[in-house]
Amino acid sequence: MSNQLELVAEERTVSGKHVSRLRKQGIVPANVYGLNQPSTSLQVTDLVLQRLLSHGGRSVILSLKVGSQPAVQAMIKHVQHDPVSGKATHVDFYRVSATEKLKTQIQLHFINEAGPASLGDVVVLRPLNEVLVECLPVDLPPSIQVDLSRLTELGAVLRVGDLPVDPGVTILTDHNEMVAAVHQQARAEKADEAEGEAEAATSAPGTPAT
Repeated sequence: MSNQLELVAEERTVSGKHVSRLRKQGIVPANVYGLNQPSTSLQVTDLVLQRLLSHGGRSVILSLKVGSQPAVQAMIKHVQHDPVSGKATHVDFYRVSATEKLKTQIQLHFINEAGPASLGDVVVLRPLNEVLVECLPVDLPPSIQVDLSRLTELGAVLRVGDLPVDPGVTILTDHNEMVAAVHQQARAEKADEAEGEAEAATSAPGTPAT
């Protein structure tokens, strides 16, 4: 695979409450599993991990090298974050086979956002940020483009089934789910107001029974 991202990690010898010491040193504890092989405890520097994530590391196959062992193909399966600082506190890597299809979430990349502006005072709804796909590692797209210029009239809707993908990629998310839609601004505001009033009514204290 061309332009494949690379990540060098080290085997981790500490576990449990002791991993907090690693985090204080700018090291993120990790694990790699998959392909019917035992899980291995790893550690990566926070700086290297953040650089990887900023280059789309969540949705690409990377070359993972641990110590002197041969590099393996893997992908980031899950990243835990500190709820206050937002820093990564743990990451799971999943080994992949070049000959076996995998399932993963792929981010949607919205382009031509200025397109619907020609319709006037409108708002573009975007309820989905990612979709589930199945494909071989070599066919895994870093993202899927959503061309908003296709929303050429009020009420226009783009659904999952309208998304462009290569032949080797199958989208598993319901093809009828809405990805983007264009509505008049006033209509959208009224919908927000109605939702807010409904939430207020639900949270208001009830009248005591007599």
